[in-house]
Amino acid sequence: MAGGTWTTQNKRRPGAYINVVGIKPATSDSTLGTTLLVGSKDLNWGQPGVTPLTIDSDFRQALGINSLDDYPALREAFKGATKVLYLNNNGGKKASVSDDLIPWTFTAKYPGTFGNSLSVVVEKDPNDTSDDPLFTVTTLAGTTVVDTTSIRQSLVKHLPSNAYVEVAYTYQDGTTSVADPDASVTQGGADFTGETIDEDNPITKFTGSHTFTLQAGTTETVDMTTLLDDALENEAYAVVTTAGFEVTSTIHSLVAQTIKRIRENEGYKVCAVIPFATGQTSPDYEAVTLVPQGVVLSDGSELDATTAAGYVAGAESAAQPNESLTYSSYPDAVDVLPRYNNETTIKALNAGQLVFTRKRDGSVVFEQDINSLVTIPDGKTQDFSKNRVVRALDEIAMNTHDVFEQQFIGKVTNNDTGRDLFKANRISYLNSLVGNGTINSFDNDDITVAQGDDKDSVLVNIAVTSVDSMEKLYMTIKVY
Repeated sequence: MAGGTWTTQNKRRPGAYINVVGIKPATSDSTLGTTLLVGSKDLNWGQPGVTPLTIDSDFRQALGINSLDDYPALREAFKGATKVLYLNNNGGKKASVSDDLIPWTFTAKYPGTFGNSLSVVVEKDPNDTSDDPLFTVTTLAGTTVVDTTSIRQSLVKHLPSNAYVEVAYTYQDGTTSVADPDASVTQGGADFTGETIDEDNPITKFTGSHTFTLQAGTTETVDMTTLLDDALENEAYAVVTTAGFEVTSTIHSLVAQTIKRIRENEGYKVCAVIPFATGQTSPDYEAVTLVPQGVVLSDGSELDATTAAGYVAGAESAAQPNESLTYSSYPDAVDVLPRYNNETTIKALNAGQLVFTRKRDGSVVFEQDINSLVTIPDGKTQDFSKNRVVRALDEIAMNTHDVFEQQFIGKVTNNDTGRDLFKANRISYLNSLVGNGTINSFDNDDITVAQGDDKDSVLVNIAVTSVDSMEKLYMTIKVY
């Protein structure tokens, strides 16, 4: 019997022609563990806009800081987040250097005055007497060596750029060519013959070792409002935070207002964590969490509310939809700054503030994982003030958005059969949320999928029961 695969139905012989294909499942735009940190420091270095960072990133190269201890709010964010999108408003002019002794121009990778601390040392190997001598090119940030490259004289036009300095070969008849970053620069021995080098090329007359310091780098901060709008609307993140800014800064209210607009008008379910001080106006919104206190770490260092907000943002971004952070510990914290007594704690909770509490064992915990929603509007309940509930509802909204966009838009006919397919997909998904404790029991009748007002629209109604974590124990002990 004939067989095989088929492209069109044009086979002549009887037989079974079978194609086996894989259907790619919908992939969620997962942002779990990702925090967008709005830069509060003038770093004088780094890519303008968003720089993705992990705990293993080279922070000197990316931001111009020696370690996370130079940026406490960022350090605290990494105690909870797995990825931080750092919004850097650095701008200005890049430092550079050129010299008659060398055929290159070295330019800092990023603008800012940090570039003026960069230098490049070019050294000719004193022991190489061949016609194609070896050169060592070393890049330093301050006194720290950050890159070392060895290159033969015949390959000088291919000296690669590195993470700090961009290299341009500027000798060739007055023209400029950017170095090939993939060029092999260490090939060739004493008898190696590479490209012909013009005898007037300064590299042929170079002797000894010379240091070339980059100069004229300037910092001009970019308007944060423009950067912020773009990042909030287009980056993939779970939580944005203004940790590090003065508590009185207007940027906190700006972020809170923008998050509300994005959620309500664009359907992108993201949240914000901002520091807060008594007397300020609360956003009073379920997607904005307020941090009014700081903490004391085990080494005695004191973190104010705006720094501690970094950890809260990181932790909230990494929390699962079926997880509450109530009574979760603040890593390495041993006290609260300032401590609240019972009356003050209750007042802060009633005002929609996330409060830190010091337990008798010396640890510091989140008193209750709540957001700033206090005034309950029509269509919402008190449940919306709990971050676990908001995470669960946001998960349902975003997953439904992603599945509809990736598997149904333009692909499935809007008839009873097509709508039943979408309904079955959502029933399966919602039952999985019941299984992992994100929502309470779900019945197939709790979802309806019907045609909307237009032929291409679908109207969906889903009824779910939110789940919260145990927080209050009321017990009576009877003694006989």
